[in-house]
Amino acid sequence: MSAFERAAVARLIERAEEAGVEVPAVVRAASAGCGTGSTGAMLFAEQFPDAEPIGCCYGEAHRGIDGCTCWRPEYDTEQAAPDYGLIVEQGIDVRVSRCGDCAYRPDSPENAESYTADHLREIAASGELFWCHDGMRRPARWRHPQRDVVVEGSTADWRPPIIGAVPFRADGRPGLLCAGWAGEGRRQERLMAKELDG
Repeated sequence: MSAFERAAVARLIERAEEAGVEVPAVVRAASAGCGTGSTGAMLFAEQFPDAEPIGCCYGEAHRGIDGCTCWRPEYDTEQAAPDYGLIVEQGIDVRVSRCGDCAYRPDSPENAESYTADHLREIAASGELFWCHDGMRRPARWRHPQRDVVVEGSTADWRPPIIGAVPFRADGRPGLLCAGWAGEGRRQERLMAKELDG
């Protein structure tokens, strides 16, 4: 589960509790990422559901193969040292236009589920920052130090270095804010202004 999905599920849980719906503790823990393994462990468990635990770590012993925390990411892109000084000099920019797989595109996977689509709108309305992943590194593969297995990474698993809540692109420059997020924020501002004038 990506950080975005965890946040969307957490918001959904919050709404359920506000409506008086009891949410099991295990669901709350999963949405918070408690006791979960790495993306590599989850990908391995999907590909090899009958694999036996090998007792490599507490996560695997406690939760099974999808709880293993031993998996290590391997990147195809070299990460340059983050240049935090650029933020001081230039500030943070918004991407000029949406990237090819922007979460805010109507046909995006993030908009396919109502709970994540709602979360996207809430992020834009609240002003919470939403970063474009373009130019950021992601694990191409995950390797286990004791198993003789390598699994391919997920195309949605971005892992940039983060300093002071700012993610950095592979070339060391600060990330760009999402153009779709900025556009949705402006759209909501116009709607609110229209309602106030109405």
